[in-house]
Amino acid sequence: MDSTTAQPNELRSQPARSVLLRLFTDVRTLASQEYDLVRTEFSSQTAPLSRVVVSWVALVAAGLLALICLTMAAVAGLAIEIGLPLSALAIGVVYTLATLLLVQRFQSTIKHATGAFAHTAKQLPKPRTTTKTLDEQAADIEWTRHRIEDSLTALERKADLGQPLRDTAFGVGALGVAVANIMRENGKTRA
Repeated sequence: MDSTTAQPNELRSQPARSVLLRLFTDVRTLASQEYDLVRTEFSSQTAPLSRVVVSWVALVAAGLLALICLTMAAVAGLAIEIGLPLSALAIGVVYTLATLLLVQRFQSTIKHATGAFAHTAKQLPKPRTTTKTLDEQAADIEWTRHRIEDSLTALERKADLGQPLRDTAFGVGALGVAVANIMRENGKTRA
């Protein structure tokens, strides 16, 4: 972050082209800073997620212990009526059927979640690492917003703004023509 900020009078004395370049740079910087802030916030939320995972593992362990106890009780109860080997087999068959149903459900859930995660991952830009805290990133964003506001205020009072805007319009128009030509060429090669 730059330690000096231009005063509005200093910006008004600069040519419109340099103020527009500064504005473009600041808007690009602001978008980058906002992205970094979101990634940092997301990363800071993974710690509570790890606590949830640990709690879930403990619940699964307790559930397995309870399931073992209930299984032993069911086998013992059925053993009185049909004998120990048949009661163990009957409980085993019930558990096998339940496991097959759960595996099928789990596979469909994983397949759906993997597709959603892959689609989301493609939408995000590659991660960048930052050593700044959330507060430092928020301060950077506020500073950049202030710079943008100063630039816009200076541009409102500019008399020499016509030429840079005309250059920008021609540049955007040329870019549009180039993209249209590329799309037209892609359409011809596919057909």
